[in-house]
Amino acid sequence: MKHAYLIIAHHEFAILQELVSALDDNRNAIFIHIDRKVRVIPELKTEKAELHFVPDADRIDIRWGHFSQIETEFVLFTLAHKYGPYSYYHVISGVTLPLKGQDEIHGLFAVGSDIQYFVPIGHADSELEEKGNMINLGMRNFSKSRSAQIWRQQLIRIQRMLGIRVNSDRRFVKAANWVSITQEAVDYLLEAKQKIFKKYRFTMCGDELFIPTELNHSNRNWTCMYSDELLYQEMNGSNARELTLQDFEAMVASQAIFARKFSVKEDELVKMVLKKIKGST
Repeated sequence: MKHAYLIIAHHEFAILQELVSALDDNRNAIFIHIDRKVRVIPELKTEKAELHFVPDADRIDIRWGHFSQIETEFVLFTLAHKYGPYSYYHVISGVTLPLKGQDEIHGLFAVGSDIQYFVPIGHADSELEEKGNMINLGMRNFSKSRSAQIWRQQLIRIQRMLGIRVNSDRRFVKAANWVSITQEAVDYLLEAKQKIFKKYRFTMCGDELFIPTELNHSNRNWTCMYSDELLYQEMNGSNARELTLQDFEAMVASQAIFARKFSVKEDELVKMVLKKIKGST
């Protein structure tokens, strides 16, 4: 069965074309969401893989940490689901590249064909409580300014004093929003869409919570694996930094399937990665 690649992109479209070319295999279907803030849609081509863009009317204006990130994933799940079924749905960014050829990738996922794959992220219980159980206002225009953060923390403090927990029936689980999940998992998420929207509308960075949390809460017997071998990325605080040529050896040694973030500013690194995967296809 084919794999579906769900790509969320807003810039670095030369890298996006390299990604699409690396995924251009008749066993794949590619679905791309271009941020609504982008006015000129890039022209991308495939020779073997199906290629679909989210229609203009459905494109989302994505804001960091905001519910719009969850909306975007559901737009992609809904579009891809119409063309399915697929054995796996891979949610990746437009500045991601595979580190393995398609034969190897399909072989790896065929071995654990009922597993939901996540990238673990370190966290404190208080962080999950704040992001998942509190009403996080102002996320659409989130600011790291001192005044904005003071206002936000005061709001959180008041909610704690009043004992407000808007999702008290959930034990939140956190993972990167870049996931590889099965057809059955996508079916379940789409069935639960309205419930998820209601529960996660005022979360902070809810895109890192809703899939692992909802699968965990469903009382279904999902097999979930949390592994850094799904995605290689180097973190700078809460964000992944751009990879450089100096990261190549560690990237290859990681045995990861995908890596991010790539940039045209490091074109030599991009060439080396593409050469590597062409040799393993």
